[in-house]
Formats: sequence, C-alpha cells, structure tokens
Amino acid sequence: MKINPVYEAYKDPSGLVADATLMPSWSPDGKLLGFLAGPPESRQGWRVDLATGAKSALFDVAKLRAAIKVAAGVTPEGQGAPFAQFSFAGPNSIAFAVGTDQFTVDLDTYKAIRAPRPSLADSLLGASEGARRTPRVFKRSTPLVDPSDAYEVSSPDGQWMLSIQNYNVSVRSTYDGRSLELTAGGTREVEWTFDYSNPLFAVLGLAVPVTNWSPNGQKIAVYKVDFRGVARLAQPHYLKRLEDTVFRAGALAGGRLETSTLYVLDMAGGAPVEIQLGDTRDNYPVHAAWLPGSSGLVIFKMSRDCRRVDVLLADPFTGAVRLLFQEFGQTFVRIHHDIYYGRKLGLTLTPDGRHILWLSERDGFKHIYKYDLEGNLVAQLTSGAWPVDGVTQVLGDHVYFTAHSDPARPYDLHFCRVPLAGGKTQQLTRAPGKHNVIMAPNGKVFLDTHSAAERPPKMELRAIDGRCLNDSVSQADISKLEEIGYTPAEEFTVKAADGKTDLWGVIYKPAGFDSARKYPLVEYIYGGPQISVDHGFFMGGPFAQQAQRLAQLGCVCVLLDARGTPERSKAFHDVVYKDWAGALVADHAAAIRQLVQRHPYIDGSRVAVTGHSWGGYSSTRLLLEAPDVYRCAVSSSPGYDPFSSVLYECYLGMPQDNPDAYREANTTALASKLQGALMIVCGTSDHLCWTDAMKMAEAVIRAGKECDFVPMPEQGHGYDSRHDQYFDQKRAAFFAKHLEVVG
Repeated sequence: MKINPVYEAYKDPSGLVADATLMPSWSPDGKLLGFLAGPPESRQGWRVDLATGAKSALFDVAKLRAAIKVAAGVTPEGQGAPFAQFSFAGPNSIAFAVGTDQFTVDLDTYKAIRAPRPSLADSLLGASEGARRTPRVFKRSTPLVDPSDAYEVSSPDGQWMLSIQNYNVSVRSTYDGRSLELTAGGTREVEWTFDYSNPLFAVLGLAVPVTNWSPNGQKIAVYKVDFRGVARLAQPHYLKRLEDTVFRAGALAGGRLETSTLYVLDMAGGAPVEIQLGDTRDNYPVHAAWLPGSSGLVIFKMSRDCRRVDVLLADPFTGAVRLLFQEFGQTFVRIHHDIYYGRKLGLTLTPDGRHILWLSERDGFKHIYKYDLEGNLVAQLTSGAWPVDGVTQVLGDHVYFTAHSDPARPYDLHFCRVPLAGGKTQQLTRAPGKHNVIMAPNGKVFLDTHSAAERPPKMELRAIDGRCLNDSVSQADISKLEEIGYTPAEEFTVKAADGKTDLWGVIYKPAGFDSARKYPLVEYIYGGPQISVDHGFFMGGPFAQQAQRLAQLGCVCVLLDARGTPERSKAFHDVVYKDWAGALVADHAAAIRQLVQRHPYIDGSRVAVTGHSWGGYSSTRLLLEAPDVYRCAVSSSPGYDPFSSVLYECYLGMPQDNPDAYREANTTALASKLQGALMIVCGTSDHLCWTDAMKMAEAVIRAGKECDFVPMPEQGHGYDSRHDQYFDQKRAAFFAKHLEVVG
C-alpha cells in the first residue's frame, strides 16, 4: 500500500521539531548557562547570566568558524556552529569536537587551539591517554533480558574503570591500561555482576543512578548471582546454515528465582566480604548507598511478593548487618520493575549520611519520610492527596523532588522542595504540564523545560526558590511540523467503568484534521502496572510518539491511563492487585464508548487497538473481551500467560497461593471469543514472548478462528530498524484493510 508521507515523516520527529531539548553547559565560575539552538545549518550559541537571567549571543558564528578554519586548515561544513555540544573550558572559553578533532576557543580573542591528534599506533592500540580514560563497552547481564552493551564505570578518582569480563568483576587502569579481575570462578550459571543504570529504563523514567564504588574508591559493591535451578527459556536462532537454540535463565511465576548474594570487593587485594543477609533465595537484595566516609552500606531488601522491604546498614569490613526499619504492605510496597530493572528504590541517603529519605504510600499517596540511622522515624516531610514521584537531591536545608503536586491535574509533573527539618512544601515550577529540571552545579538556579500534550517544550531559568529569571531561554521550533499540517493533541477525561473515577488520556489527530469528517479510532495501549502513558508533548516519550504517528494514517489515536496504573493514589494503582485484567477491559472499553458519544468525528464502528509487550497482551485482551467496541487489534511482542513470568508475582501473588487470579489473567484461554481481526507480531528470538505468541496462535486455530501471525526473524523483545520498518508496513496495511484508513 502507498503510505502517507506525513506518516513517514513522523518516523523521526527530530527532523520536524528543532530545539525540543536543550543541552546546558555551565561555566566553571558559576555565572553562565550556555547552550546551542537552531538547526544544524544555522546553529547558534547563547549565554544566560545566572544572576540576572539576561540572554545574549555566546559567540560570533562567523568569527568562530574562521578560527576553526585557521586551526584546522579546513572550512567547517554548513553555516552555523559546526558542533552539537560544547563545554566551558574557562569563564569565556569553550571546548568542542568537530569530527575527530578537539578544539578550544578563547571567545575574547577568537583564537582556536586544536588538540594534538594521537599517533596512528596509539589510536590502533588504544594507548593514548584519551583512549585509556574513555569508558569502553562490555557485555552485561540483566535478568530476563539478553546480554547487552554497557559502559565501564569510572572510580571516583578516575584511576580505574569497572566492568564485567568472563562473568567476573574486572577493573582497568586508566594510567597504563592493564586489567585486573577482582573475582574468580564466574560462569554463565553463577556470575559476578554489579548494578547498572539501564538506558532503556532511563528513557521510560524508571532508572536511577547507581553507585558501585565507595566514595574513597577503595571498595566496590557487587553481586554473585546463582542461576542454577532457574527455568531455562528457549531462544531459537534459524538463520545459520544449521539452526541452533540458546537457553536463557528466566524465572517462572512461582518457580525458582535466581539467588543474589551481595559482596564488597577490596581494591587493596583483600578477600571479598559477603554481606550477611542470610538466605536471599526469595528476596531482591540491592545495594542502595554508601555512607559518606565509606564506612557502611545501606541495603534495600524486598521480599519476592513485594509486600515487605527491609532497610539495613552493613559493615563493609565484616559483612555484619543491622536492621534500620521495615515497610509492610497489604499489597505491593514497590512495583516489580522498579527493583528488578530500574533500581528505583525510593531510598535517598542525605549528603551528611545521617538520615534516609524513604518513599512510602502508607497514607494512601506516595510521600517522603525521614529516618535516622538508628531506624527511628523522624518526620513525614510531605503530605496531601497527591503523590511524590521521586527525590532529586538534597541541597542545603531542602529536599528537592518531582511530584504530581496539582490534584486538579494528576499527570502534570512539577519540581518541588520541602525543608529537610520539616515544613511547608513549595512547588517551584508553574506552568501546567510536564516539567524536566536540570540543576546548575552551583545549586542556585535550575533550567526548567516544560510542555503539555498540546504545547511544545519551552525552557525557563528559575532561581532555586522558584523565582523566574528568564521565561524565554528557548522555545521549541515547530515550524516544519506546522508545514505538514500539524494538529495539536488534546488531553481529555472520562469516567472509569465504576462511573466515579476520572480517567485521563490524550487524543491525537491527523494532519489537516477536519471535524466534519468521520475518522476511525486507534487506541495505542500499554496497560501494564509500572508505566503511565505520556501526557507531555508527543516527542517526550515513546508511547506519545507512536500515537502521534499512527494518527497520520488517517485516524485519531488515543492514549489512556486506566485504573491499575501508577502515578496517582495507592488505591488507584491497587486495582490491579490480584485482578490483572478486570479494570483493564472495563475501563478502556468504557472510555472509548464515551469518546465515540462525545465526538461526532469518531466512527464508532471502526475502532482498533494496538500495543507492544504488555501492550500486546492488553490489545489482544480488549479485542477478545470487548468485541462490541474493537474491530481489530495488532499485538506486538505479547506475553499472554502469567504463569510464564516472575514479573506477575508482585501483582497477583504466587500462583501456588492464588491460582484463580493467574487463570483469569491468562489470555490464551480466551481465544474462542475472537470475533474481530487479530495480528500477532513477535520476534523469534524473544525468549520471553515467542512461546506465548505461538501458544495463542495454536489456541486460535483450535478454536476454529483465524489470525495473522508475523514472525520477526532473529528479533528479541524489541526490533531493529529494518524489522521495525517491516512491522510498520504490516500494521499500516492491516489497518487499511480492516479500518478502511487511506494511509
């Protein structure tokens, strides 16, 4: 089929929107914010005075380009600044790279100095100082996910780089490049590892920085993970001359879980010290923080059912531990993904090492509680009918955090602070929408980038107390977007199936939208209990980007947060507990019915649903159980059987204790209900979901029904660019056939 060129243009929206994000550079004297803005062909540099908020040009582009030409002997490409980022090398000098060359330019004299290039031999051998100090890529392991690339982690003094080599913890000297393995005996079944900040989960807002090195750089917190006895999931590979199968460890619901034992390694050569946590077979132990003097470690340990968390203090020299405090819940205390992948623990050690800031939903909303290192609750620092998102940092006598602090707009995300000693919470950002904040190193100002579903990003400079110093630092340029007929998205509210609870969502419209026409509706869904949908400008998250693009097929597209998803009250989230799909189907179907009734431009007879991962599960479930609402579904990388994954345990409990909840959540058993058109898409190497997809296909066949099944050879849980393009084509053609969209 012929695809609408606007749909193709949204494949990479960065070409349609300029300056949606700003990469700040802060001068070393704490006086300036510097940044680049504009498209590559006319990029310019700007400076903002941090005391007054005054904005002016950072450099003369023509003079800068001339200085680079003199230093390099070559005219830079384009017409603007020929680099995408820079740093301050002094109060009025900048450093940047053009290609492989490094430059420093004095902005008073416009004299450019090109750094000496390493010799060819040093480059090939990685022997130059720059190469030795640059983090290198290594393969890391993460539970349930294929080994993936990670970067070495530098020691506090920059003398060592930490990695995993041959299933053992290894350090590499940045002085002479030599490597040293600090552990021995690592194997594929019993491997040594340490915490990572997963880039994917960082994008989704789940990951937080981790600190493996002690502050003095002499010790390292690591894990010894034993996968023996854990279920082995088949990962077939078909494209060689002879196919083969790799088996990946993957704990099943109620099955054996990998055992993680926490150790402290000694850079001086001492024996590894085991932290005495006892039997951790059915627990998730996590190193949370080092005390400032490297004299102790704060340990977070969550029970397998997610209903108990112990916070402990460990001695890195003896391994002895003592309990500080515990948190118990009638349901999950923390959601499973935050601990298993993102290490988003809700635990922050104050800089002086005297207190722990703990996030708890014990009063019905997530708030900050302050404990001392004897385990005593000192104070509840925040309260109200709104939840804290996460603590950002402790600076001076205040705790800075993000929160959904406006109950009238529950998905707006603001930057706030509260006195560490207790007192009134202050919301530091103003505009409705989602705020992303970058604090200046001097701690006196912050850069606030905010947007809403209908409003592109805008950047403001604010003083640490919230006063606006400059309300127009930069503004995203959407002129190219408007040239192709951009129609802004709209937030909406509907009632949940209970008739009382407000549900929030966003509706996206095609270019050249005409309210007098009738449009099919496509719902893009995730539906899992660990992520809410995107409520900011569409470039701010993967769900919104998908929805904005799908609308360009000639339909309207909807994102919705039903009950059972996070970022609101504990009661709203707990709807998923032991009833996985109950609110899922009822709320989403009720929402679509209300939208059809409310908007004459929606054709209620042409409604589809699509999603990836748990969105694949959810889209199939909606098609099967609400055939009066949904005509067709495209389900990508779906996991249908809750018995096949440990990830359901936090929400459904153990299958041995609650088999009915697991049976009710199993979508494969509902195949006989299929009435509409279903397309299942899955990677053949997706060891989490390929088997589930095959089982659903067989269940459909046995039920005497039909579905389209699209295998993605050699693809895992996500697809590479070529296969993603193929998926796009198949999905667009499917909707063209079943929704009569014109593309």
